[in-house]
Amino acid sequence: MNVQEDLKKYFEANPISKFKHLAQIKSWELVNDTFLSTSFYVEGIWKNYLYSFLWLEKDQLLKLTCEYNFNLPKNKNTSFYRTLNLANERCGEGYFTFCENEQVLVFHNQYKGTDALEIENKRTKEIIFETTSIMDELYPVFQLISWGNESPDVAIKLASYHSSGFN
Repeated sequence: MNVQEDLKKYFEANPISKFKHLAQIKSWELVNDTFLSTSFYVEGIWKNYLYSFLWLEKDQLLKLTCEYNFNLPKNKNTSFYRTLNLANERCGEGYFTFCENEQVLVFHNQYKGTDALEIENKRTKEIIFETTSIMDELYPVFQLISWGNESPDVAIKLASYHSSGFN
């Protein structure tokens, strides 16, 4: 191959195909499958998480969301949102949002430029593992806040004792 063909191949790369391939190998349930996006369920310790990947070719940006249904009792909004803010302060990459109408907790992350274009099979596994670890470690924290009587500061410290990259 010459340099021009190499550059064309590089810039036409679509990291979505790597995630689709991994989902097929792992027999994860595909929910959405297009050229520029894919969604599938990954089993975690506590829940099955819905992963969605979107490739924005024009911006060379790969967007990731990982979500699960989360029923928040009305009287726990203040402590839950305080805990959500503490989690976002401590996340090295990505951030959480809560869609109150849909009762869905969502983790967002993105990979830009060469980070997105150079995603290979090994990196797809790392991304899924790292994100699932964060979700698994924070699931009991959000449950303690929503259904228990722990303070946000005490509950969030529980996640700090693990090694997912959440600190």
